[in-house]
Amino acid sequence: MKKLVVGVTAPGSVMLLEGQLKYFTLLGYQTYLITQEDEKARLFCEKEGCIFLPITIRRDISIVSDLSALVQIIRHFHFVKPDIVNVGTSKMGLLGTIAGFLTSVPLRIYTARGLRYETEKGLKRIVLMGVLKIVGLLTHRIICISEAIRVKAVGNKLFPAHKTRVIHKGSSNGIDLEKFAPKAELKSEIEELRQTLGLADSFVFGFVGRLNDRKGINELYEAFIKLAADYPVKLLIVGPVEVGNLANKQIIENIKTHPSIVYVGFQSNVPLYLSLMDVFVLPTWSEGFGNVFIQAAAMGVPVIGTRVSGVQNAVSDGFNGMLTNLKDVGDLYDKMTLLYTDSQKRNALAANGRPWAMNFDRQVIWEGQHLIYEEKNINYEPSRN
Repeated sequence: MKKLVVGVTAPGSVMLLEGQLKYFTLLGYQTYLITQEDEKARLFCEKEGCIFLPITIRRDISIVSDLSALVQIIRHFHFVKPDIVNVGTSKMGLLGTIAGFLTSVPLRIYTARGLRYETEKGLKRIVLMGVLKIVGLLTHRIICISEAIRVKAVGNKLFPAHKTRVIHKGSSNGIDLEKFAPKAELKSEIEELRQTLGLADSFVFGFVGRLNDRKGINELYEAFIKLAADYPVKLLIVGPVEVGNLANKQIIENIKTHPSIVYVGFQSNVPLYLSLMDVFVLPTWSEGFGNVFIQAAAMGVPVIGTRVSGVQNAVSDGFNGMLTNLKDVGDLYDKMTLLYTDSQKRNALAANGRPWAMNFDRQVIWEGQHLIYEEKNINYEPSRN
């Protein structure tokens, strides 16, 4: 029985692993999750049938805390003696990779879910790029969740090209096509929610994500209020507010008080709220891979994204959605206007959503991971000198 340890920094990231560890447990692997001590992580492990390896780890840089976390990870690896370690997210990616190297884990894998340095400048950008270079040196395989990430990381000499892999068309965990599917039996529930939210008989643009600058919430707000002045449209916003990551704190009050915007905060039933939308819009600055674009497509909702890494692989421009220029409010307004006024175009994109989403069935991603885990002749070892 091979022992597989999967690691992420924050317990909230376990949603990126939903179903995955259970899949490998059923294949005969002994599976483990290593992350921050948290009840959410424990419940995840109960559901997935894996063993929880709790540690104390911080997302921000702290030399003392990071050294302590590294020691904790090394202890877990010494005790478990894993055959495979697959770590992702920046901090766990670095510390988990170093710990795997120091304990001679036979197969060390880093899952690159994004390139955080892309939106940073100065010293922080240099540090983040340096972290990825270390990870690239000490791992055997790097699973890039989109081709855009692979091309950029290799082009910037962060990852050796021969170590990188993209599974099928990408994504970190695929999506559950059964969960994200239009369901006729929920029609009455959907209509009731439309009435409750004041969206009945309205054309609805929708946003799902964290409300912060990097998700493009400012650009969306500016484009929408211009659109709402010209047409009878509504904007449904789903997701938690990250005040610390908003340069303009006033925008939240503006969103909550605008008569054509409905803000519902975090919602666990994402498919239900996607069902209320005529067009999904997420003008994000960067994504490792925009899973929510695929989720919306699977629900038959046309999408608008930005022409940036990750999103370009999650949206087929002109097939199931449209891409806009980064931070270009005018371009975003034009695309939103087009999909509001041109029903033929909108319906064609919507019809292509489900076929596009089928490329990202999570079973396909897990099978691809399994092939990497079973890959033979991985004997690259960096020098310890």
